[in-house]
Amino acid sequence: MDVNEYLELVSKVVMANRDEVEQDLAAARRFRDHVRTDLDQAERRVASFEFLLSLATGSGRAVQRTTLHEAMRLVLQSAPGRRMPAGDLAREINRRGLYRMRDGRLVEPQQIHARAGNYDWFDRSDRGIGLV
Repeated sequence: MDVNEYLELVSKVVMANRDEVEQDLAAARRFRDHVRTDLDQAERRVASFEFLLSLATGSGRAVQRTTLHEAMRLVLQSAPGRRMPAGDLAREINRRGLYRMRDGRLVEPQQIHARAGNYDWFDRSDRGIGLV
């Protein structure tokens, strides 16, 4: 069986079971969104505890290494099309440890939107935040 025959066979199986595949896809998306929310909450908790420990050791001032708009610019420069949804941009800034709020919390998507509106470096569209 060649690749085209195989793909045709798979297509027939999917079409015969389309309702089940769509239900499974919807369930997988719900699960992904739930896990993403749990991960974001866990990252915020870890960041809070790390910040508290940094205060105890006197290293609390070194937590914020750059401004938020500079962190956004750094991440967007390496993004495909130099554009990302605000949630993904916040997640990547937090993953790289580029910015923390004054109280040690991680950056959140609404802060990304607000900062993008304050600087002419960025534009906002339905496709996300982009570099000008």
